[in-house]
Amino acid sequence: MMITIVGSGPVGCYAASLLADKFKVVVFEEHSKIGLPVQCTGIVTQEIFSFIPKRNCFIINKVKDVRIFPPDNKFLKLSLQEPDLIIDRTRFDNYFYNLAKRKGVKFYLNHKFLSAKNGFIFVKDLKLGRVKKFKSSILIGADGPLSSVARASNLFSKRKFFIGVQAVVKRKNNNTIDFYPFKHGFGWAIPENKSTLRVGVASRTNPKEHFEKLLRKYKGKIIAKQGGLIPLFNPYANFCRKNIFLIGDAAGFVKATTSGGLIPGLKSAEILARSLKNNLSYKTGIYLHLFPSLWLHLKMRRLMDSFNQEEWNNFIKEMSKGNSKRVLQGVNRDQLFKLISQTALSNPRILKYGFRHLDQLV
Repeated sequence: MMITIVGSGPVGCYAASLLADKFKVVVFEEHSKIGLPVQCTGIVTQEIFSFIPKRNCFIINKVKDVRIFPPDNKFLKLSLQEPDLIIDRTRFDNYFYNLAKRKGVKFYLNHKFLSAKNGFIFVKDLKLGRVKKFKSSILIGADGPLSSVARASNLFSKRKFFIGVQAVVKRKNNNTIDFYPFKHGFGWAIPENKSTLRVGVASRTNPKEHFEKLLRKYKGKIIAKQGGLIPLFNPYANFCRKNIFLIGDAAGFVKATTSGGLIPGLKSAEILARSLKNNLSYKTGIYLHLFPSLWLHLKMRRLMDSFNQEEWNNFIKEMSKGNSKRVLQGVNRDQLFKLISQTALSNPRILKYGFRHLDQLV
């Protein structure tokens, strides 16, 4: 059986590597190079070691100190027990590409997916400028937030996006992550090293205004700019139909609180591979093993968007108190259920913010 994957990012390549021991797998990618263009903050928690070896060449920094800024700038400073990891996305993507290549996966770069019909897919060879036809039993879309597979398969409806903008800035820093939550988005300053920052915002409203404001705070020589769309998770959106499946950003599997998509994307690849290899339901696997976490992140995003400035200031003040702060420093944010429950137990006063905006949590 031939499996076709569209998209050679880490999620598509990981799915290919997992499926290659049982099926013939080919991957189509419209770009000419793996890992480019870069459209990611490049920050992950140590849960990434569930998918990659601890010894690798693409972790370029580890950061323990985090500051969270409310509107009044009276920030909450955390010292994480497990440092966040800053990765080089091009190297990271190439790790999964090479993993798939070693498993015998065939790649077609410079090939843009066009459509699928009657057991065949149609792609355009961008070098030769002509359309090619390939036989395919199963089609997997791992081609990002504007997924051509989703569009061609009528799986693209009900989508909303953050607009992400980021600059790489030469600026001396103290190796601290700064995080700026605001209504319908957030901003960040993430150190690549002690002389370079990744400064950016993801917002559903006025991203340019938010970005320019943040850049004024982190002045320095801009050496690169990146941008793109980030899906807002929609629990009602379809992500599979018959022999067509979406994974990662193409399915909208992104944490609504931080727009982190790597961990959910890699998990979706595992769920799909297990489903196809064992003749199980992909939809059921997603609902059981990924949906609850993404749903909770979405509810937290809606709660965050409902806060006014005074509530943000007071909420961060409450989270700065001893027991709450210890929980935030000790629990991986990818374990959101555990993080919320332990934080609430440590300081029941924070529950009033949920009760005050209960309509956002149901």
